[in-house]
Amino acid sequence: MAEDVDHVEELARIAKLNQERLAAALVTLEDRITDLLAEAPLMDGQLFDLEWAIQARSEIRKIVEEEYLTAVDGIIREYQGVALSATEMLTSYGAFTKLDPRIINQLQSLQFQGFQDIGSEYLDAIAKEVYQNTLTGRAFAESVKTIKAVSGGRLAKYANQQVHDSLMQFDASINIAIGKESGATKWKYVGRIIETTRPFCRRHEGNTFTNEEIEELWAGDWAGKASGDPFIVRGGYNCGHQFRPVFDEES
Repeated sequence: MAEDVDHVEELARIAKLNQERLAAALVTLEDRITDLLAEAPLMDGQLFDLEWAIQARSEIRKIVEEEYLTAVDGIIREYQGVALSATEMLTSYGAFTKLDPRIINQLQSLQFQGFQDIGSEYLDAIAKEVYQNTLTGRAFAESVKTIKAVSGGRLAKYANQQVHDSLMQFDASINIAIGKESGATKWKYVGRIIETTRPFCRRHEGNTFTNEEIEELWAGDWAGKASGDPFIVRGGYNCGHQFRPVFDEES
């Protein structure tokens, strides 16, 4: 199998492992928030203490940081290895320049920010749910159920997708940055074809495009398309394809 396709296959393997790691962290996070809720003052089995509900927000924030963001930080730190792997893959196709380590660090920080945004949305949703349940005097058992629905729903869904897309977009950024610094103006669309591969990616997989051709192709519309730089978002959400820089002399 070609080096570029091998690299994308390895990214898929890493993404799956990272999703499993984060899923385990989210289970612990949910359990800790449930335990926190169990400490709430009750009256006839119902929440009632608004002061406690307001103060609970800071405790929820702490739990999110300790479980969710700590797990994310560990995942993002390992992107250094992904950058090294991408660089090694590209050197098998030509004399590409090495990327400044400071750029890699900046790209890692950008990816971490995306996870932080999801964590902030989750914190707001949980804190709001706790306050509203307390304001309306909802039964403790029902409150636990609604909070678990928020925890296991929105955060689990978007964090799982973010784990995949963050890794792929980080790798895409490395490929494009190295390619442009090396003077490449053509790009091969590489990846793996699986059952869920979009028709758009199936049509263009293995083809080589100029900068202008890519901009023209990505001006279209298709299911799952993501907004942003086509070199980075590629085929859209959960896309398993990448652009690899190509030199004219490559056979």
